[in-house]
Amino acid sequence: MLDSTTGFYWGITGALGMAAIGSYAGGFLAAYVGRKLHIMDRPGSRSSHSTPTPRTGGMAILLGTLMGLSLHAQATMAFVAAAVVGAIITTISFLDDIITIPSLPRLAGHFVVAGLTLHMIHLHLPALGLPYARVPLPEIVGFAVGMVFVVGFVNFYNFMDGINGLAAAQGVWGGLTLAILLAWGQHGQEMGNSFLYGAAIAGGSLGFIPHNFPKARIFMGDIGSTTIGFVLAVLTLLGSRHAEINGQPVPWVAFVMPLGVFLYDATFTLFKRIARRENFLKAHREHHYQLLVRCGWSHAKVTALQMGLMTLCSIGALLYAGGTDPIRLAVLVMLACVFVSYSVLVHRYFNIHRLDAPTETPA
Repeated sequence: MLDSTTGFYWGITGALGMAAIGSYAGGFLAAYVGRKLHIMDRPGSRSSHSTPTPRTGGMAILLGTLMGLSLHAQATMAFVAAAVVGAIITTISFLDDIITIPSLPRLAGHFVVAGLTLHMIHLHLPALGLPYARVPLPEIVGFAVGMVFVVGFVNFYNFMDGINGLAAAQGVWGGLTLAILLAWGQHGQEMGNSFLYGAAIAGGSLGFIPHNFPKARIFMGDIGSTTIGFVLAVLTLLGSRHAEINGQPVPWVAFVMPLGVFLYDATFTLFKRIARRENFLKAHREHHYQLLVRCGWSHAKVTALQMGLMTLCSIGALLYAGGTDPIRLAVLVMLACVFVSYSVLVHRYFNIHRLDAPTETPA
């Protein structure tokens, strides 16, 4: 068990580095397996690429993550059992990459796995940690909210995995920021070495990036996006349940904030399509990043813009976690202004510059 501040951050560095090496090396094998087994992403009406590409990159990310955890990670039997149950989501996603599972059975499977996982490690959302107001939640309500959040974010992450480097970049920024918050708020045996899970996910995503950005030789596929989304979502609940800074609980908002780019884009687009009375379950190209690609922006340019927003969210999360109520309120207002401005500018730009021409072809 790592038990010092120096140990925490050396642990983060080691887990991230080992995971990145494993993921990068595994990327070559994953691409070979994808081509050999014909697990390919073929261009469609929603695609932002135009050539068949292996979608088995998630195997490399998973391999790298496990390598990163092999250094110092320790877990209770409940954690191990939850990880085994959580692996069902990975299995469902792998099968979906091969045979395409209908939406409703896949979603039902996600709810079952999320519920069992949170039950096994006794997780629920204890309170909404807003500025000047910590609203406690009854355990059953906190459990239901947590389960819906996990399932929602898993699917949001999958929706947002649409251009080169984007989902991997969110894995890096989200995983690393959560690792820092979890190490910073380490309190008691309940936390174990949970921060290493965030660091390992960040490293696995980092090692995958050279295979996927700026040109994509392989996609992470559902096995990658749902696994990353699942681990990050569970870590937010773990942090809100057990993390403390200066004797005070770290608000859940602080743990959710590093994931803000994906949460905001997916939620905004969902409500936009509902307001238009569109079938929001149908595949589309209406996310902010997709609108910019449809205006002729390269994948590299759009991903760079998104990474800038991720950086703001990560900085905001650190300020929110350790800040006073006035600082927390200022962070929320700042990010709200940034995201609203982003939506307005992107949609206005799209209305003027929309091309809907074929997008760049990954190598």
